[in-house]
Amino acid sequence: MIDPANVPAVTEDETVARYVLSSRHVRPNGTLKPDAFIPHPYVDLSVTRHRSTTEDELWSIGDEIARERERTLYGRGDVVVSSLISHSLTVKADPIPRNPNHAGVCGWPLEKSAQKTIAQQVAAVAVHVSRPIAEA
Repeated sequence: MIDPANVPAVTEDETVARYVLSSRHVRPNGTLKPDAFIPHPYVDLSVTRHRSTTEDELWSIGDEIARERERTLYGRGDVVVSSLISHSLTVKADPIPRNPNHAGVCGWPLEKSAQKTIAQQVAAVAVHVSRPIAEA
């Protein structure tokens, strides 16, 4: 994890994870639907930076988010920051308690149709990583 006392700015070569908490956001072929990346009803899209984080830590953060929202964690959508920047979005470090790797994807248009257009393009380049099955 990133040191909470020394959080660096997000760079365009970083990868960020968008946690998938709805089965409706995953197509039968395993790709993600655009709705997984739409910030509505919020202004920013919440993501977690991969920087200085292990796979176990990434899944632990996702599990905690799912527990807090009383949802199921189905996986995550991994996206390179440069893919977001190419749509005039910005990604800013936004550490929160228990997740110093938290970031916000900002600059979304206000109109839902415009958000959907960008989300379609982001979903097309996102890599869906399914939640590993817990060992018994």
